[in-house]
Amino acid sequence: MTVEPLAALDSGGDLPAILFVHGLTFAKETWDPILARLADRFRCLAVDLPGHGGSGGSGADALEVVDRIHATVVAHDVVRPVVVGHSFGALHATFYAAAHDAAGVVNVDQSLLVGPFMGLVQQLAPALRGPDFAAAFAPFVASIGVGQLPESERQRVLGTQRIDQQLVLDHWSRPLNDSPADVQAEIDGLLARVTVPYLWLTGNAVGEADKDHLMAQVPRARVETWPGLGHMVHLANPDRFAERVQAFAYAADPP
Repeated sequence: MTVEPLAALDSGGDLPAILFVHGLTFAKETWDPILARLADRFRCLAVDLPGHGGSGGSGADALEVVDRIHATVVAHDVVRPVVVGHSFGALHATFYAAAHDAAGVVNVDQSLLVGPFMGLVQQLAPALRGPDFAAAFAPFVASIGVGQLPESERQRVLGTQRIDQQLVLDHWSRPLNDSPADVQAEIDGLLARVTVPYLWLTGNAVGEADKDHLMAQVPRARVETWPGLGHMVHLANPDRFAERVQAFAYAADPP
């Protein structure tokens, strides 16, 4: 069966490749400041997740989404990219490295222990599914931290965002409906297959349980915290982030 590629931005060129995956409700253009800083040294490929930007389809099955990401990589003749994912997109980036050839993974501020998040989502499920969606989703909007960005960047990022009830319910199908223990077991099974260098870069404090879990599952993982920069750490300091991704990519796959 043919797998449909996702809509994508491709900087082109015969250069080492970096694949960028945005977070829930955003779009590939969210990465523009990072691409602008890296596209002279790397081939940058940024995708729209299903239901976002120019991509249609469902995001309910994360592994099917990964198949579409890989179809996009193949369609653009990209080979062995470093995969950079933000927030919910970091799960897709991680799963990509478990299933396909990648040079490394940069996880931007996404915990891989899903129990607390799933517990909250399931507690709020009736409101998220009903007419009070906007109020129920508001704490998640606040936690994204767009408001921490400088005014000009805040307005640009908000222009890439579309908060839609059906989009959220689709991508949160498993968190809303499945057992946290079952989902965690599946994630851990995938993490065990990630053998490439893995950087969890966060602008928030990381609990010891989160850190210990990642280190136990992924042998080449490391955690790096940039305090005070929040969930949008990559856009709060794009110069530093681009430099860090470059260093990571060159260490993972020397030019």
